[in-house]
Amino acid sequence: MTEPRHAADHPIVLLVNPRSTAARPGLTEYAEHVLSPFGVRAVLTTQERGHAAELARFAMQEHEALTVVTLGGDGTAAEAAGALVGTGAALAPIPTGSTNVFARTIGWPMDPREAIDRLVRALEAGQDAESVTIGHVEASGQDRFFIVNAGVGIDAEAADLVERHPEWKRRVGQVWFASATFLAATRQRRQPLMRVSIDGGTSFPMASVSVACTRPYAYFRKHAFDLIPEAGQDGVLGWLGSVNRGMSGPAIAAAGAFTGAWHLDSSRVAHGVARGSIVLESSEGVALQADGEPLGRHRRIVMTPAAGLLVLRGDGQAR
Repeated sequence: MTEPRHAADHPIVLLVNPRSTAARPGLTEYAEHVLSPFGVRAVLTTQERGHAAELARFAMQEHEALTVVTLGGDGTAAEAAGALVGTGAALAPIPTGSTNVFARTIGWPMDPREAIDRLVRALEAGQDAESVTIGHVEASGQDRFFIVNAGVGIDAEAADLVERHPEWKRRVGQVWFASATFLAATRQRRQPLMRVSIDGGTSFPMASVSVACTRPYAYFRKHAFDLIPEAGQDGVLGWLGSVNRGMSGPAIAAAGAFTGAWHLDSSRVAHGVARGSIVLESSEGVALQADGEPLGRHRRIVMTPAAGLLVLRGDGQAR
């Protein structure tokens, strides 16, 4: 296992997504100014999807960065995380996206300037980085990590709808995610069930499956959407699936996730943890998303827990 290193003793690179929702004028300059005493080597700006991973690798190779500070949302942090896994470099995700699930789950406040100030205090205190479990997904030759969640079926179809209609995302925000989920559930009625196997066990039929490496699964504004309470444990992925097609399973799961996790007792959902693998197979192919990014349709998908990502926690507390 990769050993955590002392963040204050190592060079810092800022990795900025200028298109993130809460990227305010002057924020990058402020971050560079207050972090400069700790050794800021460079400020790198993303230009397109996937660029954050490339820049994170460049930061380590060319600038010898061992602390990469992202100013962006979950997508930017996820791309950087995939490049940092197993390298000994630590990730500090400053939240400037629309939801910032990963940053919030490891203790960073939603206000980006407040988060930057808290990072300064963490570095001053010599806070050590901590290793966390994230997820890895492989499908049809695609190979990537996810830091919050991945989904097969309804939420992947919803993610695709959201990405194809960004104007609605800008207009109504998270209400559009809920609407897209309803539309996806309606469309799913015509699709065959997939087969799911957990840790090499006997496969069973499911209509859709959500997988998470953090808890909560998401946020709706300030409210935690605790869909998979078993997620967030070291070395495992939490999973939950709808047994039947249609909206009944997702509706029960959504209601329970907001009101005390009673959905886990419903016969319309199944749930658990995976320590080895989650294998999903579909004769016609099923939609896949990772950290909200649609990844197309696939006949076979394999998800596994992945160790070796070092992070600086915003609350300064080891779990």
